[in-house]
Amino acid sequence: MNLFRYTFTWIASTFTALLLCFMALHILSIRSALIEQSQQQLHSSFAYFEQRLGLSDISAPPTEANYTMLLEQLGRFSPRVETQLLVLASNQSLSSPPLRQSIQTASQPHFFWPALSMQRTLFANSAQAIRFTATIPVGTVTASFWLQLLPGLAMGTGGYLLVLLLLFVLLKRKLQPLTQLAQQSSTLGHRSHSLPPVLLNSIEARAWVKMFGHFKKQLDDIFQQQANEANKLKAQAYQDKVSGLGNRHYFINQLNAWLDNPQQGGLILLKSTLLDEVYQQNDFERGDGFTRKFADELNTSIIHAQVYLARLSYDEFAVLLPNIATQKLMHVAEAMLEVHRQQEKTYRGETTDSAFLGLLMIESASSASHILGQLDNILAQATRNPAQPIQLADSQHQVPSFGKQQWKSLLLNAIDNNAMSYQYQPVVNEHQQPIHFEVFSSLKAEQSRYNANQFLGAIEDVGAGVLLDKHVIAHHVNILNGDQARGPFAINLTINSITDPAFNRWLDQLLSRNQHLSQRLFFEIPEACFIRTPDACGLLCSAIRFYKFRYGVDGYGRYFKSLTYLEEFRPDYAKVDFSYTHQLNDELKKQLLSSVCRTAHSLNVMTIATRVETETQLERLSELFVSGFQGFFTEQKSKEKRLPKQPHLHY
Repeated sequence: MNLFRYTFTWIASTFTALLLCFMALHILSIRSALIEQSQQQLHSSFAYFEQRLGLSDISAPPTEANYTMLLEQLGRFSPRVETQLLVLASNQSLSSPPLRQSIQTASQPHFFWPALSMQRTLFANSAQAIRFTATIPVGTVTASFWLQLLPGLAMGTGGYLLVLLLLFVLLKRKLQPLTQLAQQSSTLGHRSHSLPPVLLNSIEARAWVKMFGHFKKQLDDIFQQQANEANKLKAQAYQDKVSGLGNRHYFINQLNAWLDNPQQGGLILLKSTLLDEVYQQNDFERGDGFTRKFADELNTSIIHAQVYLARLSYDEFAVLLPNIATQKLMHVAEAMLEVHRQQEKTYRGETTDSAFLGLLMIESASSASHILGQLDNILAQATRNPAQPIQLADSQHQVPSFGKQQWKSLLLNAIDNNAMSYQYQPVVNEHQQPIHFEVFSSLKAEQSRYNANQFLGAIEDVGAGVLLDKHVIAHHVNILNGDQARGPFAINLTINSITDPAFNRWLDQLLSRNQHLSQRLFFEIPEACFIRTPDACGLLCSAIRFYKFRYGVDGYGRYFKSLTYLEEFRPDYAKVDFSYTHQLNDELKKQLLSSVCRTAHSLNVMTIATRVETETQLERLSELFVSGFQGFFTEQKSKEKRLPKQPHLHY
């Protein structure tokens, strides 16, 4: 619409200026004609008066009655002219109505009209000499001026408005294709990526549409190449070529990332002797096909908020499940064992003791090598006891955990008693300017405080994530409304909320009432939701975007899926998974991080690195298409800015 508005304004202004010039010339022409007519009337009045005076008897001095009669005759001859007659010998003055006032004022200059007056002395004899003055009043001329101007002015104004209306319609029709193409930029973040229907009403419109389509195709091709490059690098670095799952490097990487900030979680190590048998009895092609199908079934059978599944060797598969309770971990292991048995039954027609699983619950900090060593020992116990193929070992330092219903009860009590507490970690740009503050929730119960990582998996299993999200969002909306200096806040949404239609309706109503907070309230959605539940995620993102709020991707690049979902949803920012942003001395990791960030950067999606611990790490990340930073280092910098500076003491 800006193009249409500017074009129409420019043309209308030019046309208005031309019209004003034309009206000015028309006014001057009417003025000149009226002045010329007035002067002719004055000359005619003098000629008529002289003629009538010459016909009168002038052998004797004329009387006042004779002069009055002459003036009356002149008034009938030239009704617009006002006259004055002065007898010089007797200083006697006679005037035609309205007597002297108009004649006195007519001699004075007017800003638009000259003095329309003529004066002559008649009769050479001093006894009979008279001074005759004829004047046309300015008011009379002005009235004639308006009578001539108004019809033309009305016709000109009507024609001007009609032309502007026609110009508006024609210009709008001509520029409609460009307007539609301009609106295409605002639709790129939605589900439809094709060009909108454009009215091709001119050669220019067809040329613009062709150029725009070609330009968009080039951008799409560039983005697709970058996404394919990122996927290829991820596959080379972290993906097992046969199963399609993560490889050993990927699993250790994810395990190290989790152990840097450990919470309650579980690990499973599955060993299958069946795979060795399949490879020995068949060729590699069939063995790879069996492995790939088994990996797909395993991936489908594990239902949890966060799952890191990898193939450690040709017959071993490992699973990392953060924020999981012991009971849920056992259910996952049983589901994996059932998948193996079904595959074995399909292959040989019966089931044997060919799969063993070692399970480990852990919460305290440790190293990846130590954890894997423990898993190996637990798996060895399972292989020695075929009657119990699933063996579970608890970490020595694990604190007692609650069941799912206990966690839900603690959450409900915390919400009812307003016992939730919050911490805010700043996200800054390269100039250390804050972008937003991520909200980390925790609940207090029985003199203890539990972070969201400890209870999130349990409450999502019982569908209570919606209750948590509603409370956190409503609480921070109240904070933002009460303090204009707070924020922006970024709130993480649970999978329960994203897939719940009732939550979408609740959020829609909340955002519609608080649209003034659109620049101070953000939402973060796990990458898994964009990949696994795109329809539900699309509905939620549409509601957020409709009210001009912002949302981002949490854990960007975590999954072995195409990154093309970025083009479909167009988030405002993407927080890169921590597995990419640590150990930047590894050249392969640097290339992979640069690739996934460049893919987002090409769509104008800001990339944010998490767990930034040192200034050196921040500087290296700045060179790899990373625009935002979050972690211990940025948090400490933010605190230093808030602390008052100590005065210098002089001795």
